[in-house]
Amino acid sequence: MLPVRLTRRRTAASVATVLAVTLGAGVLAAPSAGAADAPSARDGALKVAPYTSALGAGSTGFLVTLNNHTGGDQAWIRYDTGKQTPISEAEYFYTDERNVVGDDLLLCTSSEATVRNMGTGADGLTVPLEGNEHCAGMAGSSVFLTAWGTGKLRAYDAVHGSRAVTGIPAGATDVRVKPGTATHALLAYKAADGVQHRGSLDLAEAAVEDDYAAPLAPEWNFSVALSDTRIAWSEYDPATKKGSVVVQTRGTAERKVFPAGEYAHVAFLGDRLVHADRNATTQLTPSPLHALNVVDPETGATTRLLDHVRGIVPTPEGDLLVSGGEIGTGDGVFRVSLAADGTPGAAFLADSGYPAELAEVSEPELPPATLDFDERDYTSFTQYFNHSGVKFRYTFTHVRTGRTYTVVQNGHASAGEDGSYPKGIPMGWGWTGELDGNASDPKGTTAAFNGAYTWTSTAESGAGLGTTPIKRSGSFTLTRTAKPHDFDDNGSPDLLARDASGVLRTHDSGAIGGGWQIYDRIEATGNIAGSVHADIVARDKAGVLWLYQGNGTGGFTGRVQVGGGWQTYDQISGGSDYTGDGRPDLVASDKTGVLWMYRSTGSATKPFETRKKIGSGWQVYNQLVGTGNIAGAAAGDLLARDKDGVLWMYLGKGDGTFTGRTRIGAGFGRYGELVGAGDVDGDKKNDLLAVDPATRTTYVFKGTGQRYTPLNLTRAAVPAFKGGTYNLFG
Repeated sequence: MLPVRLTRRRTAASVATVLAVTLGAGVLAAPSAGAADAPSARDGALKVAPYTSALGAGSTGFLVTLNNHTGGDQAWIRYDTGKQTPISEAEYFYTDERNVVGDDLLLCTSSEATVRNMGTGADGLTVPLEGNEHCAGMAGSSVFLTAWGTGKLRAYDAVHGSRAVTGIPAGATDVRVKPGTATHALLAYKAADGVQHRGSLDLAEAAVEDDYAAPLAPEWNFSVALSDTRIAWSEYDPATKKGSVVVQTRGTAERKVFPAGEYAHVAFLGDRLVHADRNATTQLTPSPLHALNVVDPETGATTRLLDHVRGIVPTPEGDLLVSGGEIGTGDGVFRVSLAADGTPGAAFLADSGYPAELAEVSEPELPPATLDFDERDYTSFTQYFNHSGVKFRYTFTHVRTGRTYTVVQNGHASAGEDGSYPKGIPMGWGWTGELDGNASDPKGTTAAFNGAYTWTSTAESGAGLGTTPIKRSGSFTLTRTAKPHDFDDNGSPDLLARDASGVLRTHDSGAIGGGWQIYDRIEATGNIAGSVHADIVARDKAGVLWLYQGNGTGGFTGRVQVGGGWQTYDQISGGSDYTGDGRPDLVASDKTGVLWMYRSTGSATKPFETRKKIGSGWQVYNQLVGTGNIAGAAAGDLLARDKDGVLWMYLGKGDGTFTGRTRIGAGFGRYGELVGAGDVDGDKKNDLLAVDPATRTTYVFKGTGQRYTPLNLTRAAVPAFKGGTYNLFG
């Protein structure tokens, strides 16, 4: 790269000499600035806002947009003082490079066009708009106006008044004009056949002089440049996905085509062609076309300046103002000119305060030391960069298990409500508490485990603007209260299932272990024995009930005998706190239809108090399901399915008894197991799982929290144990 100096003056001395190695169409490499030649900090440069882009250049100042990402506000900045004069949005519809000639700025409203001299601040020529006209641009001393949807173009100046521009074919639309040379304006329009055209207007005659069909010229890109001898425009071929710049020698058939980017900016610096692809800070792949390419049209020899470019505009003196950045110098606006020996160079004119290379520009928003996901169900991670073309990766690692969750982002998040980036461009993500993969779907996710986590983030410039990745790291602890059906301590209910070989597993953590074929009933109870984690009880074929305390890692401690004689019960159900003491209890109905309550104690050696009779006539039911609170009251509720497949709810009163039953609905006889697994869908309401053995599919009936309609009877399939063969669920 050529050295870039901090100066406001155009001077040949500010440009170092290029190592002249002419290799036909090769690149002329510029030497790096030595220590003696390096600028002292960024002294002497004007100050502009981040993402400022020059739209036009005069003799006393230049027009900028202050937010390149959204169009943003516009202002005129003086070279000598740096004073910024805002341009009111009410004063213009189209204020861009079409609207600046010298120090004159064209301001367009819906009713008139006004030329304001920004050097003096005085308004000059004012042109009333006729019919549905709008401003097409300005060049020389003329204002150009066109009617929407037509090819009619009129020029207005103080000497001639209003003149119709001749030479634009009938049926043309989308006519645009901008400054070219002292005698000619640049022209773009779409012909009646839909083909784009690029050309020039003779300002003295108000007539088209050059007119070239440009079928590959993008309709939205008025990137055209004019010199006394040549005209150049950008093209893009969607079939080959390659861009180019066409350089046409005016008045001849000579035409040359040079490789360029898809969104090439085009200009002339003397006789040199200048082009640059779209802003590299927004891109995810590097390319030499992102630089400012200064090309000798005769030989194709190329000098590259700067590292990224937002825009190029000519100055009245024949220089260029280029918005962009040079690594090691900074980001802002540069004046590009030719030295006395014809060498092109760039001088730093206005400093945005940001570096050219990828950098963090504001303090990040990092996770707190403790995340309580009972209080909130997500946390935000946001870092702020000067570029949007960022390859970004977050990785969260659960310390105990080594399980990870990785998020890869290419590109950036949305801007603020006003479309601006006051803190820089945000790269971030709201983590809802997930880890990669589960037993049912390795490509899916599972709820994140409680406990300690470490996290890392890595940001890299997609376009290679800076070679050192930006890395951050930290740690946090994730906490939730224990849930009755949560065996792996991730706040998410787990469905237990046993296969024909006796292996017990959960749907998201996988196999717990074998040998469980000795039991004819396995019931999830929640924490009944005093540990933090969910427990289960299992009845063997001799009628002995065993307690397995959860270990919080998806498994259980060794079993403890509760007692014998449990073969007398047809149904056993746990998971609801019926007695209001904060611990889930167990209910069981015997073969005579008597319903018994086993109140939990919180002791592993004696987990239940002596049973208490709470009802009779329960032989009509073939399954009991403890669901916790599904009907809006504070206590746990009990579901019962009768032999006709009708499901009923008994609302818990919190004292170990129930209200009269409420009919929920019919058709539940098709399900082999009903499981009150807790809050399956994360809406803070307990749900019901139902396993259909015919389709080997598990469904969820979502809880509503309503007294008389506690379940939404529209079922939804869930991936738990889809297609598997299991003979017992819990």
